[in-house]
This record gives sequence, C-alpha cells and structure tokens, in this order.
Amino acid sequence: MNGVFTIFNILRLRAGPQDLPADSGTLIFWVGIALIAGMVVGIPLYGFGQALALNVMDLVVLYAFVAIVLTIRGVPDRLRQTFTAMAGTGAILGLLMALLMLLMGGPDPGREPEDIATGVVLGMLTLLAWLLLVFGHILQQALGLGLRLVGMLLALGYVVISSVLTQTAIGLFQ
Repeated sequence: MNGVFTIFNILRLRAGPQDLPADSGTLIFWVGIALIAGMVVGIPLYGFGQALALNVMDLVVLYAFVAIVLTIRGVPDRLRQTFTAMAGTGAILGLLMALLMLLMGGPDPGREPEDIATGVVLGMLTLLAWLLLVFGHILQQALGLGLRLVGMLLALGYVVISSVLTQTAIGLFQ
C-alpha cells in the first residue's frame, strides 16, 4: 500500500526510512502526495504557476540535501528510502498545516499578526517542532547517528536552507 502505514509509524517515531519499500512506486506515490500537499498550501498564496515552481524547487532541494548528507556519511544507497520518508512525512505535516491555515480563515498575507488566534500559532509551532523531530529521526536512522539531536540539527539546517532558497525564489518571481 505504498508504505502508508510505515509513513504514519515514522511520524510516530516507531519506524524509520529503512522500513519503507525501496521501489519506484512508493517513491513516486509520496513525491506526488508531497507535491499535492504543497499545492494545496501554495495556490491560495501564490497562484498555480508560482506554487508549482516553488514546490518542485523544494522537492529538488530536499533531494539534493538528502543526497549530499548521505554521500558525506558514506551511505548513498539509502537515498531512495530516506527521500521518500522525508517527502511523505513532510506532506502529511504540510496537510495538517494547511488545515490549521483554513481554521484561521485561509491564507491572507495582509493579515495582521495580532489577528491570528493564539491556538493556531501554537498549533503551527507544534507542527514545525514535530517536523524537526521527525526529520531528525529519519536522518538519525539513515545516517546511523548516535543521537537524534544531531539529526534534528541537520533537519533544522535543511529547513533554513529550503526557506532561504524559497524566499529568494519568491523575490525573483515578483
């Protein structure tokens, strides 16, 4: 079933990327879900074309990041499962973030910060922390790291790199 239960177990920190099937079908399925989730969030903010470009760019950055850290660690054969795990878990958490955005009345770049409910902000921060924990767990498993904290720091590095590149691209599109 394309690793659906495994992705949910990874989100619960009860499985790792090594538990996913290493086949192309699973990879394509979860990359597709990640693209759809990104479009659900991105279209209201940027329109279809820009959202598509940003989401494809984000997946390319994720792929490159995973490939680089796995190659540096000497385990490039784990790329397919690690990338699939990060794309899949990121997609599920992205859909949860989209749901929170809907609860606050949808995306509105002009909204004043004080108009956003505290619960929604806490929910988004919780999901971001969960994302870092899950990505850290995936990287810990894939890289054979002793501490999950090291994986979380690598995950934070990815989030920063991805955010900077995305914000730079948004500036170029405008």
